[in-house]
Amino acid sequence: MNDKKSSTLLALTAAALALPMASEPAKADPPDQKFTLGFKQSNYKEAPIAADQLGLGSPERYTIDVSHLKFKAPVSTDTELTTSVIRETMSGASPWYVAPGADGEPLQVMSGATISEERTELGVDFRSYNSNSEVTLSGGYSSENDYESVSFGFSGAWRLNQNLTTLSYGANTSFDYIDPSDAESFDRPVHETKKRAGAMVGITQVATKTTLLSATLGFSVLDGYLSDPYKRAFVEGNTVRDSRPGQQEQINLNLSLRQFFEGPGGALHADYRYYTNNWEIDSHTLELSWYQNLGSDWQLIPSVRYYDQSAAVFYRPFYETTRTDGFYSSDYRLSDFSAVSGQLKLSKTFTAFRFDLAYETYSASGDHPGLLEYDLISLGLGYAFE
Repeated sequence: MNDKKSSTLLALTAAALALPMASEPAKADPPDQKFTLGFKQSNYKEAPIAADQLGLGSPERYTIDVSHLKFKAPVSTDTELTTSVIRETMSGASPWYVAPGADGEPLQVMSGATISEERTELGVDFRSYNSNSEVTLSGGYSSENDYESVSFGFSGAWRLNQNLTTLSYGANTSFDYIDPSDAESFDRPVHETKKRAGAMVGITQVATKTTLLSATLGFSVLDGYLSDPYKRAFVEGNTVRDSRPGQQEQINLNLSLRQFFEGPGGALHADYRYYTNNWEIDSHTLELSWYQNLGSDWQLIPSVRYYDQSAAVFYRPFYETTRTDGFYSSDYRLSDFSAVSGQLKLSKTFTAFRFDLAYETYSASGDHPGLLEYDLISLGLGYAFE
């Protein structure tokens, strides 16, 4: 597992998962007895490292292409099965470690631009619905040359108060097996594992005929090998393995507002997320989107997202002295930084066919020389079979 497992790629994965399933109902609706096929192609490209922030290695960073195919089929009048396949191919260079420059400034040392990898992910969801509740069982498997993951989960909802109130819940777990490439040549660990278990509860309330409010609280525990085998840290003139605590506890709170405005025929989506963990990382995310109906089933969706986080307690760009706990990481994902991203999406729905086209740009700012800038373009197609 290398740098492509970053929080930035999570944004890419989320974009790939948001397939345009034509004529697909909202989740609270019963299965519509239609076979639905969706496909999305995404291209993600990171900007090169600036020359004045590069110590050694290639300035070129990752380019990732993602293909996602999703198929939904009714099993009975109140159940449906959804299967998906994701295929990623990536190439480029990865941040390796940070070293002090001539004036003590942090400089990013990169790997060579020769990384080339592929990943395949399979997913299955089985959903059962009745008039007052629903349950979804999920399973997934992901494989690449140095990493395997198996995941399981379930989620459900109860509808109360004449369907004006929905209580939701869920739990999930995953088991990851890590076998880094070229372990002996680059002093990397071998045969590592990690586990994750999480749960969530939430409530959604119809406040008025045009207003929807929701809140979700989640908790997760990660245990095992949580370091990055492809990164190192600069400690007293030498490099050592990236080393992090073997357990992490995470808490996140999500608040959402959906407000429709009849005059312009559009809806405001406002989302806030607070995240904290026992590595002393705290983050805040605010996202605003406007869903504008243009007539003839066209829709334009501009959005902006702001993100801010504090650094992990053991993080440093480089270390002038050793730590008593033995934890060292100069990973930019653990640093103190802020980021702004914007997206513009255009979609069109026909009787049984839908497509969408989206462009997103992202830029992070902080003291770490390896912070990201990227562009993401995606095209999605969906079709419902009568």
